[in-house]
Amino acid sequence: MISSVTAEDALAGLTAMQREAARQEGPVVVLAGAGTGKTKTLVAGVVDRIVRRRMPAHRILAVTFTNKAADEMRTRINAVLGLGAAPSWIGTFHGHGRRQLRADPEIAVLRPGFDICDAEDSRRIVKRLLQRAADDGAWEPGDAETFRARVRSVAQRIALMKDNLVLPDQAEAVLDSQIARFGAKSDEDLMAWQMAAALYPAYQAALREVNCADFGDLLLWPTVTMLRDEQYRLDWSRRFDAILADEFQDVNRLQYLWLKLLSRDHGELFAVGDDDQSIYSWRGASVGFIRDFRKEFPKGRMIALEQNFRSTGHILAAANSVVARDRNRLGKTLFTEQGEGAPIEIVAFSGGQQEAQGLALEIGRRQLAGVALEDMAILYRFNFLSRMLEEELLRAHIPYELVNDTAFWQRGVVKDVLALLRLADGPDALQGDEAFRRVINQPARGVGAKTLARIEQLAHDEALSLFAAAERLYATSQSKTAERVRAFLHMIRDEELSAETALGARMRILAERSGYLDMLRAGGEDDVAGLENLDELFSLAMEFTSVEDLFDHAALGSGASTEAGRGRIRLMTIHGSKGLEFEHVFLLGWEDTLFPGLSPSNLDEERRLAYVALTRGRARVAISWCAWRNGRSADLSPFVGDIPPEARYSGWLGKATTRAEALAIRAAQEDALGI
Repeated sequence: MISSVTAEDALAGLTAMQREAARQEGPVVVLAGAGTGKTKTLVAGVVDRIVRRRMPAHRILAVTFTNKAADEMRTRINAVLGLGAAPSWIGTFHGHGRRQLRADPEIAVLRPGFDICDAEDSRRIVKRLLQRAADDGAWEPGDAETFRARVRSVAQRIALMKDNLVLPDQAEAVLDSQIARFGAKSDEDLMAWQMAAALYPAYQAALREVNCADFGDLLLWPTVTMLRDEQYRLDWSRRFDAILADEFQDVNRLQYLWLKLLSRDHGELFAVGDDDQSIYSWRGASVGFIRDFRKEFPKGRMIALEQNFRSTGHILAAANSVVARDRNRLGKTLFTEQGEGAPIEIVAFSGGQQEAQGLALEIGRRQLAGVALEDMAILYRFNFLSRMLEEELLRAHIPYELVNDTAFWQRGVVKDVLALLRLADGPDALQGDEAFRRVINQPARGVGAKTLARIEQLAHDEALSLFAAAERLYATSQSKTAERVRAFLHMIRDEELSAETALGARMRILAERSGYLDMLRAGGEDDVAGLENLDELFSLAMEFTSVEDLFDHAALGSGASTEAGRGRIRLMTIHGSKGLEFEHVFLLGWEDTLFPGLSPSNLDEERRLAYVALTRGRARVAISWCAWRNGRSADLSPFVGDIPPEARYSGWLGKATTRAEALAIRAAQEDALGI
């Protein structure tokens, strides 16, 4: 029970600085360096407010960026206070915004029960709008790949505008400022911005027509309404006595304003972050919000956590030295009580193939020496760098997991079956139009682009859903295509009236009756993974009692887990590794042509990225580079030159565990060879 927990219990196990941070009142930013106990301090801050300051748990809002981080926070708080004692308002920015919008959908011109569309759904809408503009002669679509790239670019820029509080009717007026903020490196970039501004109003209208909100809407409209309507802001801000924000260095303008508006009256904003780990400006994050915290909150405090509990001294010396050249940083120096440990290994190769072979060989050596594969990771600046390495790991029979950004809920088969459920839940609702487009020809029923255009025209003319329009269009036709489509439509109508309430069972029936499962079964080995994903989906869906809850969970679902099964080495980008740690880390491709690159748009952010990469390692970190890659010569990354000489070693350490030991072994070898 909460009543049995004392104020001292709440802060047990914290360092003096963590304790001081957790007990702060008023605005405070905790500058938490890598491995300094950020989450532990944030959790202690929540618990201290409940136990010592007697704030009701339901009046505390804690926000982070991923469901996984929110779940971990909730679990840790419950471990201290007791099961179910954690605040109910712990979640992600999108999750909290969703709760606001569900309560007041009219602020976004939506109706109750609206859907949440994810990034892929958004791209499908943008694709239709761009195709329509091309058909009208507004622009030349080019080849298929150019068109796909432009769809992605326009969708991303609409999302960026929402994150910067730009409304549809403002887009063209503020276009120049958006380009200045995010840049346009080419004519194609410039065209994408211009198209995004022009299409944004039509895109938003398309969302509203089918009663949908995208991710940007979830926070945009609550924030805009709080800015415009003081009573609305007070209605929400008065629900909370304290706001706590994780990963504050990653907030964008929209997220920052949302936090500020909710905490304006009581001033209890507890922000935890690290400006040295701000690496997401390309998706709208601004390091300026954490760096200017004390300007925005003159009475606020900044407390730095510098004791690192993860890495050895040499690793921290390397990371500190690299990031110290970011002249605008707030400033802190990580230290550890774990000793110096092994120096950073700097290993040179002649080319990419040799690098991949060398890394695979060294990983095999360490595995034989007793290092578990799951305790090792390979990090790279760009995804393409993994290709040769994957081939060499396969040849060496070293199991690996390629960690990417594809979430379970983003997998094609999962979205297809969710679309079947959406249709069966309301075939006459415009909300199901995207679902109809997705599955009407899955499996193939002969409905191509021209036929779909006819269905869409009829739906528009008669104010029908696409499903209802298809029923009317195929009502009397006797073609084989019509028979297949009618069978599908009748099946959906049958399932609309189904008495089956278990969502997992209902989706399995839909997938079976529609022929979707048979399509996967016929695919043989290639579609085995798809069938396994659907088995998992059907099982997960049994935990939900309403279609709306399931779809909300799917839309807001976190990315694929980065926790691999045992016995595999992880391969991932440096961006993807943030928040993780490994005993042994290999950093490949550290050349001046790749990292920081020939003309980086933000050298300081590249430097912070190097800091993140180095601080993923607990015991050993190795950096590899090539003198020749992709047809051109290269030199060692200048970031390596920033590492103190005593904290680095040229070549593999081999059986040595310190720089001194490795140098002694090398000297003995050279002496034996008469060198």
